[in-house]
Amino acid sequence: MNNKEASINKVDELVNRAQLAINDWQCSGDVDCLEKAAAYLRAALLEGEK
Repeated sequence: MNNKEASINKVDELVNRAQLAINDWQCSGDVDCLEKAAAYLRAALLEGEK
């Protein structure tokens, strides 16, 4: 696997984790879940910019 593929896989994983955090928020209403989702999406954005 080359670096670009590894980066895409990492972004995919981070976005998936964000979606899970959003799902948790939808069930619980806990704002901490949205903060986690935002953190995962920020990390995905930074990874995608590499």
